[in-house]
Amino acid sequence: MARVSRAGRGEEPAVRFNHTLLQRARLDLDLTQEQVAASIGVDVRTYRRYESGAVNDPRLGFSVRSPSRRRIIERLGAELGLAEAELLVAGAEAEAEAAPAADPAAEGAGAASQAAEAPAPAWRPLHAHTLQRARHFVGRAEILDRLAAWAGGSPPRPRVIALLGVGGAGKTAIAERFLQGLGDAPRPGGVLVWSFYDDPRTEAFLDQAAAYFAPGAGASGPAAPGPQAAPGEQLARLKEALGQGPPHLLVLDGLETVQAEGGAGRAHGELHDALLRRLLCAIASGLGGARALVTSRFELADLSAWAEGGLATIRPEPLCEGDAASLLRRWGIRGDDGALGALFETTGGHALSVAVVGSYVGAFLGGDAGRLSAAQAAHLAEAEQDDVLARRLSSVLSAYARALPPGERDLLARLSVFPGGAGEEALLQLVRAGGEIAGAMAGWGAAELARGLARLERLGLVFAARPGERCYSTHPFVRQHFKSLLGVPPERVHAAGSAAPPPRLDEAPRRAPREREAVDAFEAILTELLGAGRAGEAYDIYALALGGFAHLGLKLGDMARGARILRAFAGGDDPRGMPASLPARVRASLAYDAGLYAGALGDLAFACACYEAHNEIAGALADPAPIATGLRTLAYTERLRGDLTGARRLLERSAEIAGGAAGSARRAAAHVDQVHAVRALALLAAVLHDLGEVDAAGERFARLRALGDAPVARRALWEAEHALALGRRDEAREATERNIAECRRRGWEGHVAHGHTLLGLALLDGGEGGGGDVASAGAHLDEARRWAAATGEVEVALRCHELAARIALAAGRLDDGARQALEGLHVAEACGFGPFRARLAVVAARCALARGAGAAASATALADSSVAWAGEDAWARADALHWAGVARAAAARGGERARGRELLAEAAALRARLRHPGAGASREALARLGG
Repeated sequence: MARVSRAGRGEEPAVRFNHTLLQRARLDLDLTQEQVAASIGVDVRTYRRYESGAVNDPRLGFSVRSPSRRRIIERLGAELGLAEAELLVAGAEAEAEAAPAADPAAEGAGAASQAAEAPAPAWRPLHAHTLQRARHFVGRAEILDRLAAWAGGSPPRPRVIALLGVGGAGKTAIAERFLQGLGDAPRPGGVLVWSFYDDPRTEAFLDQAAAYFAPGAGASGPAAPGPQAAPGEQLARLKEALGQGPPHLLVLDGLETVQAEGGAGRAHGELHDALLRRLLCAIASGLGGARALVTSRFELADLSAWAEGGLATIRPEPLCEGDAASLLRRWGIRGDDGALGALFETTGGHALSVAVVGSYVGAFLGGDAGRLSAAQAAHLAEAEQDDVLARRLSSVLSAYARALPPGERDLLARLSVFPGGAGEEALLQLVRAGGEIAGAMAGWGAAELARGLARLERLGLVFAARPGERCYSTHPFVRQHFKSLLGVPPERVHAAGSAAPPPRLDEAPRRAPREREAVDAFEAILTELLGAGRAGEAYDIYALALGGFAHLGLKLGDMARGARILRAFAGGDDPRGMPASLPARVRASLAYDAGLYAGALGDLAFACACYEAHNEIAGALADPAPIATGLRTLAYTERLRGDLTGARRLLERSAEIAGGAAGSARRAAAHVDQVHAVRALALLAAVLHDLGEVDAAGERFARLRALGDAPVARRALWEAEHALALGRRDEAREATERNIAECRRRGWEGHVAHGHTLLGLALLDGGEGGGGDVASAGAHLDEARRWAAATGEVEVALRCHELAARIALAAGRLDDGARQALEGLHVAEACGFGPFRARLAVVAARCALARGAGAAASATALADSSVAWAGEDAWARADALHWAGVARAAAARGGERARGRELLAEAAALRARLRHPGAGASREALARLGG
């Protein structure tokens, strides 16, 4: 009787292609996927389908009826020495060989049995970008062995490995070789490869990572990429997925493109994007089984705290003379050891320089090392370190540019305009454009273009950016050099290659675009305009076509993009560097917007630097209104950081400039809008409240009402927070409900979200024991989270964490409450939100206390930390002192109880002075201790 296959037919068992054997054979022969693909006459994309097992149909297995498949099997066997019977095996045999081993980190018999019954999902690596492969690779065995051991270790130690070195030191080539060793076969954890050289948009990386590692809510394994996450959900979704345990790996190439070079407001090596910074810090500190391999020219300043455990740095040394000689010979260089040694001396062992010299001598000097003139050698050897290596390489590239045929030189120069690579069709569009756009390629057809690209690829100057798609790119160093040879504005080349002319503002839509493709296009043109020195036109695109912060930030929530655009305007990390060709008012507004984006992303220190730059520029203007606004916004940010005294001084100065509404002895110019004075006075009242000057705060809120100010937006929220803190819950709730309605009418959704968190807190019982209308508070939390998810605004996200933790505590969900509080605490620490650290630590301590004696030590540590973090915030300090005292009082030791009495006595006195609703609870707790 015939056996029934999985396809349900009376046939022989399904044959499957043995992809694991193919991978082992390739690695044993030390061949790359590209080399095997070329040897059997297919593109790399096709070959990868065989090595990954993608050619196996889940039901039918692998069919060899196709003549093309039969030829591939025959060629694979001939090239790798494999018999057809080894490559084509019965389905069950292939599955048994390919099944992943049990997770060595699984503990206990239960875990082992579960692994046997339900093997971990298999993840296929995702190469979002193809790392540039060294055409000839030598040495580096020790580094590759270390990386291979690290990738297979469980748990990974360290969590992050950084390959650091000067440009062209071979970092990317090492990472690419490491990935070759991993292969593309399914793994127990995901592998995501991203090149910031090809796409420096951190939000695009987070989009891709969230879609890959967290393809859908509740997904437990790999799947097709899910829907794009909102900006505020990207990091949360990604961290949750990475924290679930699988040995996921991120390979991030060219991190220096999103790091600071040092200067005003930024440390050298600091990541520009706060979300990416938080992700790498989380991985370094331990996030499931996740690990990251990054390459950069700069130290990872943000991860310095984990330098002794979570982060390891590998600095590839220059090639030794023997490896350099081997590399030169692979490029076809002839000569004795002395001649090769002389070439080695000209490069200093710099990996890319050795490769380019080898390619140059091989291509243009007949492979004769002796033909490199003494003058050329002396010119190459003139430098000594770092930038000196760059000058050496630049000299070789200059020689290359002179030696290349004009068409190939211009092709390479035009390809360099596209950092993410360009396909053959885009390059053909440049040829068709003719004139200076085509340059020496004028008159070429598809065949000439293909030959030019193939020759440049053989020379090692370009590589396939996306194999199988005929898309080409080049090394950043090569790109930078040849782009300087364009002879035509790069934005014109970019526009011609994209088949879309630069957008004209008089033809722009009446409303700023929401579609990502349209926003991407405007950003690309804006960047090219800045590169061409046309800052005024670039500003028009930012302010009019893209709508500035009001649209990019408040409506699209595209904070990372806005921050990147403003950094491009400044030409780096100093917000004072806005183009001098722009009017002072425009430069000031750009610096101000940069602060808004940074503040929303939780990058408070840099936000302050931006506002200080704005104030410096605005100080030269005749109109005092911008400086009054800048001082007030700087004070707002300093309040978030916890510098209340500094915020108070800034606000008093702002109010004075705005007309003396805060009691100044002199008034500013009569034309200054009174609204600036009112806003400064309102924020000053909130700061005085934080400092514990309750009566002074109340007096200023009353003065605002006497001035006829209608409470709305933040000014109303601050007064409601003041009332809620004093126990006037109904007043706070009614005022906030009116404020939410008005803010919603005006489209101020950020203020609406803040209001919902305040309403949620007002609905919870103000007593120390918790309780209240938990369900209604949860509904307000959901409303606030919509804004946090849409924009990623960190202040609102922290308010949501606090409210969520308080709701869980009131409902008795202690684990959930502690998790929410600690997640918020980590964000507050990473971003420098001082008072939030204290408030969230208090909630976490309360959750620990509610668990009982087993969590007493944790509760005490958290409460003690909250006292230290409270700083000048009197209300946060009062609560921290109370719960630190309660935690000590729960201890059995006499010394702890004595310290508890001291803390509770201080808390009772401070709460009484503040007229805190919990003052009675502190007195009662103190009385129980005999105080």
